[in-house]
Amino acid sequence: MKQQTFPQKPCGLSFKEAMRRDPTLRKYEIAENRIDLGNTKALLLYNRLVLQDLLSVDFTIPCGFLIPTVCSRWAFVSWIRRDQPSRVLEVGTGASAIIAMMLAKIGCHVEATEINEIAYRSALRNIEINNLNSAIQVKKAKNHIIEDLYDSLDEFDAIVCNPPQYDQKYYDNGSFSAKGFLGQESELVGGEIGHEFVVKLIEEVATFKKHPSVYFQLTVLKLHKKINSYLQNKDFSFFVDHTIVGTRQRYYYRVDY
Repeated sequence: MKQQTFPQKPCGLSFKEAMRRDPTLRKYEIAENRIDLGNTKALLLYNRLVLQDLLSVDFTIPCGFLIPTVCSRWAFVSWIRRDQPSRVLEVGTGASAIIAMMLAKIGCHVEATEINEIAYRSALRNIEINNLNSAIQVKKAKNHIIEDLYDSLDEFDAIVCNPPQYDQKYYDNGSFSAKGFLGQESELVGGEIGHEFVVKLIEEVATFKKHPSVYFQLTVLKLHKKINSYLQNKDFSFFVDHTIVGTRQRYYYRVDY
């Protein structure tokens, strides 16, 4: 795919500008030029407008699935871009396929995986409506994360993942649903503790002859020490950045093996 110009403008739209572009947002206005982002319909519409403004990309998702916050995903993609990967495997693209589409728009060729059947079909639709079929291919994951999908990882420069990282109890209790937050178990639950999915991904990549760097972000900050301890005990080479996107802290990791 031809390398695209990296957008120089910051990610985001003021609520006032978002309502100007789509007046239907006004029904969710809770104060002057302030939108109720606790309402899932408002949150989805606002993030669609942000992505349209940033990359001329649109997306839809099925009801009940995780609504991606565009600027947090864009910050993660921008961090990955510093290493200039050209062929990327994204693990767990989700119903929106938003990270895969961002990577494609800045010139990467992307293969993505998704285990949830409904999310898989939604990702394919989003890729198609944005005419990105030539840059992104999606595979339906099975029992493992990647082991049963690939014989080799030689063609990839990087593996990217925005992993599920909540613990099972948190999901079963419905704690995640406060303030309109939605998501399927496959999108949110990283294991009984929360970090098991990340560990399994790192270990599956290690079984291949070539080990592309694995990039992931942590938004559940209590997992930071557990992940660091695991990587140090296994003697992996890794790099971590601590950053703030909006009002939320997060850690960006690159595991180099």
